[in-house]
Amino acid sequence: MSALTAFATPKSAQFHAVSLSVAAVAGIATLGVTSVMLPPPAMFLGWAAFNLAGDDLRGGLANTVSHLLGLALGAGTALLIGAMTPALGLLATPVAVIGVVIVVLSLREVAPINNPLAYFLGLTSFFYSGLAPSASTLAMLGSAAVIGGAACAVAAFAQDAVARAGEVRHA
Repeated sequence: MSALTAFATPKSAQFHAVSLSVAAVAGIATLGVTSVMLPPPAMFLGWAAFNLAGDDLRGGLANTVSHLLGLALGAGTALLIGAMTPALGLLATPVAVIGVVIVVLSLREVAPINNPLAYFLGLTSFFYSGLAPSASTLAMLGSAAVIGGAACAVAAFAQDAVARAGEVRHA
């Protein structure tokens, strides 16, 4: 079968319909966050966190909460680094990182918000932003993450709808 023929099969049409529906949701979510001056990378990190593990809404929500807690841990770590730098100099950052990683890995025991990757995405979002640790920073990054998680949930619903429509047509 040639590549062109494989591209045009009904199954691949369903594949492309899923891709287009997810892309549309991503585009709408990006328009939403940029229109209210939120950072799109933080939205996509929230999207990724929502989708890390678990195939249901409950798992996605738990991952989003873990992500938001990761943002808070990032801000706390930044404050700790600032407080320790006069005494420890360059060692302040690695000492603070060791501490936050211990905390994150310890949270593996706190179900359902026990996804270390979601926490690390929150930490990454905070530190990637380069913003000062403040309530407004957490609100901005957290809002973008929640929009990303919601967009991921909508995209999953759209994928399921396309898959169900394909099953009905081809049954």
